Amino acid sequence: MSVTTFRKSNKKRLRKHGFLKRMASHDGRKIINRRRAKGRKRLAVSSY
Repeated sequence: MSVTTFRKSNKKRLRKHGFLKRMASHDGRKIINRRRAKGRKRLAVSSY
């Protein structure tokens, strides 16, 4: 019998890796700026 190890939770995902979490710290803002400079379509994880 196999066990389900990954249970998707968008709330948890956003709180760990979302835009607001990135903007909350200096290093997180550096990540967002790097991704902007690179021309990324999505800067951080979003719910949809």
